[in-house]
Amino acid sequence: MFRQKKVMAICGSPRAGKAGGKSLTERVLKTFLEGLSPKRYRIFYPHLMKIAYCTGCYTCWFKTPGVCAIRDDMAEIVAEWQDADLIILASPVYVEGFSAQLKTVLDRSICLFEPLVSLDGRGHCRHELRSRKDRAALLISTCGFSELDNFDAIRTHFAAVCRNYFWKNAGEILIPASAAASLPRLYDEKFAAVKKAGEELAREGRITFRTAQKISEEGIEAGCYQDIINPFFRKLMG
Repeated sequence: MFRQKKVMAICGSPRAGKAGGKSLTERVLKTFLEGLSPKRYRIFYPHLMKIAYCTGCYTCWFKTPGVCAIRDDMAEIVAEWQDADLIILASPVYVEGFSAQLKTVLDRSICLFEPLVSLDGRGHCRHELRSRKDRAALLISTCGFSELDNFDAIRTHFAAVCRNYFWKNAGEILIPASAAASLPRLYDEKFAAVKKAGEELAREGRITFRTAQKISEEGIEAGCYQDIINPFFRKLMG
């Protein structure tokens, strides 16, 4: 279904987009895109772009409707955003949520909305989008802790974003215990499942529960994870 669509991804990992491939989030994103094999896709790396914080001036609402007062690289993302059929938000869990880089992009997207408040089908207040299009969105996230519940806040935030942007929630790719990604057997299976998830979304328009579960299963008990990762951190501490 999404193989013939236009896909854009925003990779919020500040370790991504550089030589050496140190970002697990980016690796997961690219593996998923390999399985999805869309007709066209583009990945944005906000930390490598000039994107200022939203100042809350409301110029894009009342003075130059739809056009932000800040002239920077965000305009490039907005242009692609409006044309995309699938939007992928990829971020490591930073202090329970999206990275600052990705959150800044979401904040600046206020220019896509009308100022007047309307009620959705559930009677909930929303700002109407200036240009509505059937879009889907997918969350890709990695976390340095081993328990799946560390994704609760970012999942809740992503679901709220989907509602506010009138996106279809296409699912989540969640990988806990990211600091143990060098363990070949466990993570080879996870990455195979990530690619399969892309293939499923392309073919069926959804990721099966079984595949999503395979990707997100904790795999490593918390105490064992502690024993694996702390020696590495102690080495870095000198």
